[in-house]
Amino acid sequence: MQRLAWDEGMSVGVEAIDNDHKQLLALINEISDAIDRNKAPAVIEDVFAQLEAYVVEHFSREEALMRQCRYPDLKAHIKQHRQFTAKVPELKRELLNADSTEVAAEINLFLFDWLMNHIVGEDMCFAQLAHDSGLSTTKQRTPSYLRRMTSWLGNRLTLGRRIFLTALIPIVGVSLLSVLVLWISVQRFYHVQQLMGVTAIVQEINDLSHQLQMERGLSAGVISSEYVAFMPSLQSQRQLTDQAVVDFLLQLQGLPDLDPLLAAQIQITRHKLDELAGLREQIDSGSLTVIQSLGYYSTLIDSLQKIPEGTLKLGMDSDLVNSMTAYTALLHMKEAAGVQRAIGTQAILQGEFSPGLYQRYASLLGEQRSFSKVFNQFVSPEQQQLWQDHIQSPEALRMQGFESLIDRAIQDGRLSTLDSLRWFEVTSARIEGLKTLADQLGEVIDARAIAQVNELKWGLVITTITLLIILSLTILLSWLLNRSVIDPVRRMTRAMTRLAEGERDLRFTEHFARDELGRMAAAYEACRRSLLRADVAYTVSNHRQQVELQARIREKERFRVLASTDPLTGAINRRKFTELAENEIERAERYSRPLSVMMLDLDHFKRVNDTYGHAAGDDVLRAFYQTCYGKVRSTDIVSRLGGEEFAILMPETDMRQALELAARIRYAISQLVVKVGTRDRVNTLTVSIGVTAWDCAQAQTISDMLEQADQALYYAKELGRDRVVGYDEHCQLETGKARALDV
Repeated sequence: MQRLAWDEGMSVGVEAIDNDHKQLLALINEISDAIDRNKAPAVIEDVFAQLEAYVVEHFSREEALMRQCRYPDLKAHIKQHRQFTAKVPELKRELLNADSTEVAAEINLFLFDWLMNHIVGEDMCFAQLAHDSGLSTTKQRTPSYLRRMTSWLGNRLTLGRRIFLTALIPIVGVSLLSVLVLWISVQRFYHVQQLMGVTAIVQEINDLSHQLQMERGLSAGVISSEYVAFMPSLQSQRQLTDQAVVDFLLQLQGLPDLDPLLAAQIQITRHKLDELAGLREQIDSGSLTVIQSLGYYSTLIDSLQKIPEGTLKLGMDSDLVNSMTAYTALLHMKEAAGVQRAIGTQAILQGEFSPGLYQRYASLLGEQRSFSKVFNQFVSPEQQQLWQDHIQSPEALRMQGFESLIDRAIQDGRLSTLDSLRWFEVTSARIEGLKTLADQLGEVIDARAIAQVNELKWGLVITTITLLIILSLTILLSWLLNRSVIDPVRRMTRAMTRLAEGERDLRFTEHFARDELGRMAAAYEACRRSLLRADVAYTVSNHRQQVELQARIREKERFRVLASTDPLTGAINRRKFTELAENEIERAERYSRPLSVMMLDLDHFKRVNDTYGHAAGDDVLRAFYQTCYGKVRSTDIVSRLGGEEFAILMPETDMRQALELAARIRYAISQLVVKVGTRDRVNTLTVSIGVTAWDCAQAQTISDMLEQADQALYYAKELGRDRVVGYDEHCQLETGKARALDV
């Protein structure tokens, strides 16, 4: 019988349950050994008793464990336990009452199959739950923190979600980076738009500061001359200044939202411009000194000039920064020249420089030289050439000559002899030249700002398109990578599921990289081929067993046929005839159906053997049987009782029908010609036949019927052979001697 060894792969991880399974396996193997060695029934009964008791104990222990870990299918499991517990005594009775090794083998295989299904199909289902509940006794190493973290993620996130997050995180990173790049580009564009707004008022700032510088110089002349000189010019200049203020304020209304510091500076300038009317009233009333007047105008002009300086904090390229730096230096140079004009006018009108005023006058000359150096440092060669043209212009040369004249007049004490109006005109001409130069530089700044805005605008568009393309490609690539992982995994899962269900036709034809997926596909293919080989081996083995079984069945059938048939003629023998006849008699008696029997004996058969030999006699017997077999129905039974004596059992046949059949057989035998040897023929065969019908009052068994038919046959022999005689039961009852009916 089959034996099964314990495999550690059958372990469920709980030591008590695994020990129970090992003990159950040992008991089933012991039953197999007992069957193999044909041990006494008492031994088998004892092993079965142990198995029955241990099954109950094991089921009780297993159910307690399932309750402890809250196994969801506990009721179904208990039902299976009770069914098998009730099955064990039944199996024991079947085994003890088995009359063949096949039955014992089936019981043994059933026990093995149950145990494997119980361990693998049932108990393995709660093995993981027992482990998760801390009931597993299998020793395992404590996993690392990283391993626990990955297990935690794998327990809470499906593979599809993990792959999706793996693809999503780079997308989010690229998206954030794209937003940051776009935000920086937008900020730069916003700053340059602010710069555009400021550069749009650079001309107005230059004009307004120039008019204020002119008004400041005239105001200083009016105050210094005690309101005698420059008064008409001051009134005219104030009108020009007011117009410049209006233009400046109108230009401010069209500005975009500005940087907070720049907006605050513009607001301060607005407040100071609002104070200009009050200042003029104080000048006209004579309540201000020249120094006070100069201070207010200088503060207002300085506030205006800080507006272009504030643009240096905005995002600009280096050329624009250099141009704006040179522009502010030029404005400061122009402002220093304007203050110089006012101080010089005051000193000429008063005929002297006070110590502090002269020091201020000298410092203004130094400031102009410093600002000229800054200007030349940050401008282009073309603008440097414009500067050279300016300092060599007649206005600049006259200014230099007048400055030298003032220096000599101070030394000679003749400052009052100089013409203050001439000084004012010369310095104003030089300041006009600086203004023209500033206007030219302002146009350059405006052009460069427009170019930078356009460049940033296109750069922003290109950056946006590029980032969108990169983001789209990243999303597409992430999706493709996601599908390239999840699709093969899903197909492998379906393939392994089908493999577990017994389907072996699915295989992967595409190529995988040499990675985990490739190894999984290779492992699946190896498993599939192994199972195919196992299936083929099982099929071959099963076919071989079927062939052997069929051979044994055919051999058994052959032995059965040999045991129940006459080897010479093929007719059934007396033993089998008796067995079949008893069944027919029982049926005839139960259902009151007719039944007849005839006995046939070849006449003078010994003469055939003596004349032609025993081999010819055998041929005659075979021909005789074939003739009889050809005349009867398929339900009739032809038997050779011995020698040349035959019998035919005829179910559903009464006496009349039996006599008619017997007459046909007698005639067929009389016409029979049997070829014996190469030349001889036997053609003088005759047969004597005795016929009887079933009568429960006269015959209880087939032996009684055969005896009646034999009496009729004997009477046919006495009447001269080659005839049919029916048994007359009435005559038999009266005389005790059979009466023949010659047919």
